[in-house]
Amino acid sequence: MTVPLPKSIERGASDPIQQAALRYLARRPRTIAQMKAYLARIGASPTGVRTAIAKFQRLGYLDDDAYARRWARDRLARKPMGRERLEHELGAQGLEEHLIAVTLEELYGETSERELALKLAGSRAVTPSFLRRRGFSEDTIESVCRAV
Repeated sequence: MTVPLPKSIERGASDPIQQAALRYLARRPRTIAQMKAYLARIGASPTGVRTAIAKFQRLGYLDDDAYARRWARDRLARKPMGRERLEHELGAQGLEEHLIAVTLEELYGETSERELALKLAGSRAVTPSFLRRRGFSEDTIESVCRAV
């Protein structure tokens, strides 16, 4: 998904670092950690990084809370997995632990880990080791194997 950036914002960014950051954001949504790493890779000063991050947060282009929920929902829809694995994958996106915890509570409050595992088991022949690789808890694995 591409993030549409108003032309007025693009024209208003005369700083080459901010222009590069805008192009990076235009490809797809990013986390603050991803943006910081990108800006450091292209040689932005620590002040330039802080300035760009603050500007794009203020404009709503960097929002880790919204990113975490959207990314996790999309991930679960494409590839059902257990809480443990999703927690690990969210961490790999550079999200903070408290935000990951809130996101997991919200998502697994809507659809339990057991429901996801049953859905996965209904769509294919699954083994306990497959469910473990997908990050499901042992209790969930035992419950699903008994049900299937």
